[in-house]
Amino acid sequence: MVTDLFGALLQELGPIINAADLHPDQNNSCRVRLKTGVEIQMELDRSARFLVVGTELGVPPVGKYRENLFREALKANDMPPPLHGILAYSKKSDNLILFEKINVTDLSGLKIAEEILPFAEKALVWSEAIKHNEVPALNQAYTPRSSGMFGLKP
Repeated sequence: MVTDLFGALLQELGPIINAADLHPDQNNSCRVRLKTGVEIQMELDRSARFLVVGTELGVPPVGKYRENLFREALKANDMPPPLHGILAYSKKSDNLILFEKINVTDLSGLKIAEEILPFAEKALVWSEAIKHNEVPALNQAYTPRSSGMFGLKP
């Protein structure tokens, strides 16, 4: 029986995204690999007021490409809402990352799925761009590309 908020949310989310047996690990976080191959980590922040969703996008090679990629990431972060995640650089892992904080007030498994759908699509665009040493166009990196991996419409 799940007695905490995070565990209950994961149990609700699992069937919606066709991921069996989602539960917090020993660090009270959960990793899930979506059908698209994007791996998302979720956990509650220290205050337990926000669900933090994040993913590593890849290691951008040093040089002019990296500068151009970071410039576009900053532009993407300055777009009007909804952003579907903030792009950031992790010195620790040398990765470009995408993260989002979702308020837990009235949060449900369905609401999480509705939030991670465009988040995962944005992550896929940026990770594919890094794999191919490309810089995503802002309109491509900003808007969802399909009707959704869960059959939900953004």
